[in-house]
Amino acid sequence: MVGVITQLRLMVLAFALVSAGAMLPAPPQASPTPTSKAQTKPPRPRAAPEVTGVELRPVKTRVGEHCPANLTFYGSITTNGATTVEYTWASSDGRSWPTRNLKFAAAGTKSVSQNWRLGQPGKKVDKWLQLQIVSPNRVTSSRVTVTLNCAK
Repeated sequence: MVGVITQLRLMVLAFALVSAGAMLPAPPQASPTPTSKAQTKPPRPRAAPEVTGVELRPVKTRVGEHCPANLTFYGSITTNGATTVEYTWASSDGRSWPTRNLKFAAAGTKSVSQNWRLGQPGKKVDKWLQLQIVSPNRVTSSRVTVTLNCAK
């Protein structure tokens, strides 16, 4: 009989422990683990093609140039993609130059030129010219100076 009473005590104790455990707060749940599936981000918008370089080369002149002299200025425009470039010229005399368009089918460099008639017989000329990009972004070349001592 002692064996039966011992077994009953163990059962009561086990029941009490189980019942007490039911009253304990639930253990904290672990946060869900991320899935192995890669999360996709929206693609970054590509930057619009733009002018990445503009250059204007110096003009060669002769001493005692006959004036008015017809000078041709040569420049280059470089882009990083297909675009249409709008450009013009700026000069020290404040002259209004026409705006032109140059189409690029892909990234690359294209040449441009501009004629300028300068000087009067017996006079000295000190002028400058710049190549200016209007769009797709604003860029300006260095100034190219022209000094002429015109023959009489």
